[in-house]
Amino acid sequence: MTMPETVYRIRRSFTIPLAIDVLLLFVLLVLSLAVKGSGTERIVLTGFFAVSLLIMIEALSRKIVITAGGIVLKKLLKTKELLWSDITHVGCLSLRSKVFILLTTKKGFHILSNAYEPFAPLVRNIVNHLDTEKIEVEGEARMQMDKPTKNLSDLVAAWVAVIVLSGIIYLKFIS
Repeated sequence: MTMPETVYRIRRSFTIPLAIDVLLLFVLLVLSLAVKGSGTERIVLTGFFAVSLLIMIEALSRKIVITAGGIVLKKLLKTKELLWSDITHVGCLSLRSKVFILLTTKKGFHILSNAYEPFAPLVRNIVNHLDTEKIEVEGEARMQMDKPTKNLSDLVAAWVAVIVLSGIIYLKFIS
């Protein structure tokens, strides 16, 4: 019997306001092109829209797949597979509300952030697959299995951007 794959993605609570931001930036760009917008405004909006669109596509394409054989890290144009036997150390770095799980392997290291959901089961799933008698798992990484640190700063920033962009669109319509 094969173990089912478990997939972890970037939190929806972040990707939803990010998608709304991209949509609102597109609306602002269209308004700037359709209504009398300055050349500088069009260039700046095009730049912000392009960068935001790339960030959204990257966030939506990221996923971590846990299998019986190891971990598959998928990004926009990259896929990296880590075998359980290749992992030599599991560390943890906390910076305010952001937490990074550091997986050291025989060939380098890989970083997983608490932007993935659900984070505590992700860390637990990784630790449970490792031979913890041979592999060191830091205490702080184990703490994230029981009491994960919530990262609300990105979420708040994305929603603030929605409010600001909505206000700018409103001002464009009334002027």
